[in-house]
Amino acid sequence: MIIDSSQDGAQAGLPAVAGSACRVPERGAVEAEFAGVDGTLVQRRWVEAAVAVRFEQLAPVAAFPVVPGRRRGPGWWWSATTGRHVMHGSQAMCTHLMVLDRDPQVVGLSARPVRLIWRDPDSGRARTWVPQLFARYADGRALLADCRVAWP
Repeated sequence: MIIDSSQDGAQAGLPAVAGSACRVPERGAVEAEFAGVDGTLVQRRWVEAAVAVRFEQLAPVAAFPVVPGRRRGPGWWWSATTGRHVMHGSQAMCTHLMVLDRDPQVVGLSARPVRLIWRDPDSGRARTWVPQLFARYADGRALLADCRVAWP
């Protein structure tokens, strides 16, 4: 799942949650939760946070789980772009980090810096999504991406 700020209708990229599809929420109905400078969680409307918050500089809002019996677990990628480590939760995500880190247009990277929250228009239930990667481009555009492993 990728949301690129340069695409029209970026909200159409919200994923299906827990295996069930839901309608796209109304514009302005999505909230962003992220860690503030002092580490406390801050919640703002997504349309405001998207233009004002430097997500590439924030700590993760959710940890990557360690799954017993799995061959690989969370790790760190040293980013030449940021000059610091960026956390990853899988080899697929590490590969995405490597590719983004080599792109000369990318000027910032972070892992899980924001939780998007909205209400399903049909059921009224709260839904959330924590994108695995955030990338900032030199021209100010941003990219939110999930790095799913494709199984045969």
